[in-house]
Amino acid sequence: MNTDLTAGLAPITETPTEIAAYLEELNTGALIMSIVHMTGDASILEQVHGPRTLDVVAAGSASGEELLEGGYTRDEVAFVRARALDAIAQWQARGCELPPVSGATITDLYRYMCGGAVEDDYLEFIDEEIALDGIDRRAPRMNDPEIRSRAGEFPVLIIGAGMGGVLAGIRLGQAGIPYTIVEKNPGVGGTWYENRYPGCRVDVPGHSYSYSFAPNHDWSCHFPLADEIRAYFDECASRYRVTSHIRFSTEVVAARFDDASSRWLVEVTDGDGNRETLEARAVISAVGQLNRPKMPAIDGLEQFRGTLVHSGAWPHGLDLAGQRVAVIGAGASAFQIIPELAETAAELTVLQRSPAWMFPNPGYHAPVGAGQKWALEKLPLYSKWYRFWLFYTSVEGVYEQTLADPDWDNPLSVSPANDAMREALTAWIDSQVQDPALREQVLPTYPPFGKRILQDNGTYLAALQRDNVDVVTNAIERVTERGVVTSDGQLHEVDAIVCATGFHADRFLFPMTIVGRDGIELNEQWSDTNGRAYLGITVPNFPNLFCIYGPNTNLVVAGSIAHNAESQVNYILRCIELLLERGYKTLECRQDVHDAYNRRVDEVNAATAWGSPLVNNWYKNQQGRVTANLPFRIIDYWKMTRQPDPDDYVFD
Repeated sequence: MNTDLTAGLAPITETPTEIAAYLEELNTGALIMSIVHMTGDASILEQVHGPRTLDVVAAGSASGEELLEGGYTRDEVAFVRARALDAIAQWQARGCELPPVSGATITDLYRYMCGGAVEDDYLEFIDEEIALDGIDRRAPRMNDPEIRSRAGEFPVLIIGAGMGGVLAGIRLGQAGIPYTIVEKNPGVGGTWYENRYPGCRVDVPGHSYSYSFAPNHDWSCHFPLADEIRAYFDECASRYRVTSHIRFSTEVVAARFDDASSRWLVEVTDGDGNRETLEARAVISAVGQLNRPKMPAIDGLEQFRGTLVHSGAWPHGLDLAGQRVAVIGAGASAFQIIPELAETAAELTVLQRSPAWMFPNPGYHAPVGAGQKWALEKLPLYSKWYRFWLFYTSVEGVYEQTLADPDWDNPLSVSPANDAMREALTAWIDSQVQDPALREQVLPTYPPFGKRILQDNGTYLAALQRDNVDVVTNAIERVTERGVVTSDGQLHEVDAIVCATGFHADRFLFPMTIVGRDGIELNEQWSDTNGRAYLGITVPNFPNLFCIYGPNTNLVVAGSIAHNAESQVNYILRCIELLLERGYKTLECRQDVHDAYNRRVDEVNAATAWGSPLVNNWYKNQQGRVTANLPFRIIDYWKMTRQPDPDDYVFD
């Protein structure tokens, strides 16, 4: 057996009849790729077109026939499944030996899955992400004995044990760099540890929401719930021996760069209030953007005598069944909470300031079938191609529709393509809501992508139409002991108020005090901007301070946050590698490089739907500047973060 390509595969023991049933659940494009690997014959690429990204609303072929995932007809899918059944039988007959596939054929496979012509650097991008040969191209490269020796004397402190912090720990461990992770919670997971509200789940496919080198083939749902995601990161921390480096229930109060020693002095406090100062050569902030709940500024909120809870701090065991509940907000968290509460609450009042655009996604709550799990575990390279398909469609799917056309004049959209998206999404909402009054309440009057677009399989809009649910769009005037008073003077009496009102997303590294070179405080340096960093990672005047998911790195439509985290950690490790190679103590970003990059970020962000003056959203600060979002294509950011340019930095 070719161990490079089939390492870790479980043996196929099922009968042809069982296999045929399993094939009915599979992604057709990924299955075609597996056929080529099993047979060494790429002729199927000439017989069946490559996968295509369908529009957000169910599409049909020119003949009006329904198209399935990847834009295939039912006849095309049946043809591929028949070929797959034959290919599996032949592969098993050869003792599960994979024939060699040439580099030219691999390039053809990449282009096929991408829908045709792609530039050469894109092929390199794909090759790194998919890693068909099993080689982790993002792993640290510090193999020189002298560099490894220096690495052992370069302690790093990581703040946060979520996706980014655990990833940083894994990579530092592989590089032989000692590290400590300070985590304010009792467990791993970051936002997935803290967000435990009913219905909490990720809104990207689980099979692409994982580290590239540690895929999880056992998600129970295609869009996993928070408990499973938290368990995944916990398992990764254990498998890669990160857990023993974590100081749980410990919080960073302040970090100060000591000019004399070129070290960071980090003050921490544990759950008992004990304070300690830790030393590190570098600090990596992995606190994220969405980690400090933001309660709404509503008069009288503190007077409410019922249960008051924020979605990001849901108490263990809280059950609101049979109660009168108000939900303030209609964003991502509320979108998931509301259908759950509607099932059990006696009355549910949805206090909506602005409705959300939503993608129709029939599989949003769907379990992963036995066939899909079977293929991920047993079918040669299917898992890699399936992950790539999910990744690629998220990277390239709708990016162009977010860009504003300066000649387009329509208050509801920012370009002809954006308007076409608006019409399609409107049609889907129309198909779900029969009541004209409710339709007017839930139909957004701002451009698609102006705020975060959510996903729904009909559950959310169905919940709003239940007899025990009332949607209120009048502004909240105040809160009393008994409930919420809206601008029409009505008192909505409730037993509980759920604030799904987001986070302090524009207050990076909040509430820590970070002091850099010459006593410069980060909050003061950022006072006019609410956060700027070069590549979202490094900041002038703050040597050896690195951010993961820092300013302007949030992804709206153009990629995977897991991939972005890997790009950022790769860049950070390469920066540390530069220091170790050159024997320097510190590096810090040049001010002019930082400023030029951020001018470009602001320029591109301003020309997007979310940067449009037509909308207000959590991506912007109070001055209207987009502080959260990365405006570039993910491949562009990947290029920027592959290797630091020493000329961008000042070394000491």
